[in-house]
Amino acid sequence: EEVTESDDEDNLSSVLHQRAKMPWRACGKYLSAAGILLLPLLVLSQLLKHTVMVAIDYCLARWTSDAISGKTEIELKNCSHCEDFNHSPYSKVFSILCCLGIVLCLVTSIAVEWTGLKVTKKLHSSLLNKIILAPMRFFETTPLGSILNRFSADCNTIDQHIPATLECLSRSTLLCVSALAVISYVTPMFLIALVPLAIMCYFIQKYFRVASRDLQQLDDSTQLPLLSHFSETVEGLTTIRAFRYEAKFRQKLLEYTDSNNIASLFLTAANRWLEVRMASTLFFEYIGACVVLIAAVTSITSCLYNKLSSGLVGLGLTYALMVSNYLNWMVRNLADMEIQLGAVKRINGLLKTEAENYEGLL
Repeated sequence: EEVTESDDEDNLSSVLHQRAKMPWRACGKYLSAAGILLLPLLVLSQLLKHTVMVAIDYCLARWTSDAISGKTEIELKNCSHCEDFNHSPYSKVFSILCCLGIVLCLVTSIAVEWTGLKVTKKLHSSLLNKIILAPMRFFETTPLGSILNRFSADCNTIDQHIPATLECLSRSTLLCVSALAVISYVTPMFLIALVPLAIMCYFIQKYFRVASRDLQQLDDSTQLPLLSHFSETVEGLTTIRAFRYEAKFRQKLLEYTDSNNIASLFLTAANRWLEVRMASTLFFEYIGACVVLIAAVTSITSCLYNKLSSGLVGLGLTYALMVSNYLNWMVRNLADMEIQLGAVKRINGLLKTEAENYEGLL
């Protein structure tokens, strides 16, 4: 009995460990389906776009600080014949960077949608070929609703939701990294204040991801009987009408629908829980206020003693105000991406189905 209990504990711990892990294989399967040329284009366009966005903010900060310093110098010299500050070089550089940022945003959006379209077509065609060539024992042991769910809900998730979530996740992650890079360049002491905020986000997303994945699996498991019952009802409609069992099958369909709606309701409530915890808790707001306070104090101190320009101080404070928001969106998008990668994982499981053996047939 002691051996049995220890084995059960080991199995439970292994299950919990698997629940806490990210589906990296499904992520690799999705990215590998994009192709060798399209994936580097997607990554490079994202990096270039956010680099240009940071360059635009830096150029605007430098323009502002130079304009203020030039005006102050003219007032100190009290020179009426001195030339005014020349804004032309700054405006040209700023316009070029803005145009380049618009073009890169367009290229990034096209690359993301193109990646999603190519991955969906490849996975759908591979799944269709596997199902057509599958042996008869596969259809005898696999529910019809499960097959329909792979071609309908999972393909819809891969086609519409994963590209948008991937773009949001990459954007929020790169925005967070670029904000940290700018703040560490302006005021390196700010990184000390970021430690409690990062720890809190880590534990919240770790706590949320397991529950969110389980609720998504519950939603998927309650959707399979609904699809199976509907398809069986449509196929046997003549027999059902002959025995006058319409009310019984209608009631069964409503019960399956209620079960699936309950699971969807809990999943939506879990998403709202994350939004409330990440955006509205007093502890999180206090930490964000402390982060901004420390960034402001260190920026002003650097400006007074290290001759840091006022434009860079404003740039650092602006990014400090947005760091908590970037972390919030990064955690939410990471949880959504993990849920949606379950569709790739389920389709990848069907792709491992062995085809019927046609050797010896004419």
